[in-house]
Amino acid sequence: MNSKKICLNCGSTDVVSDRSLGGKMVCFKCGSSSFRNKSFYPTINKKIIYFAIALVILLLIIL
Repeated sequence: MNSKKICLNCGSTDVVSDRSLGGKMVCFKCGSSSFRNKSFYPTINKKIIYFAIALVILLLIIL
């Protein structure tokens, strides 16, 4: 199993290789073959980082 992929349909990380499709990775729960990679940072941390960058830029403009 590859835990670095997330199914776009159901959000599951259960991925298996389907032998009938030539080894193509499919979701174990819903059977979809649409995936995206897990992000390194959760979305909440990204929002905090973007807020901090915007705050720094705003302070630079004011000063």
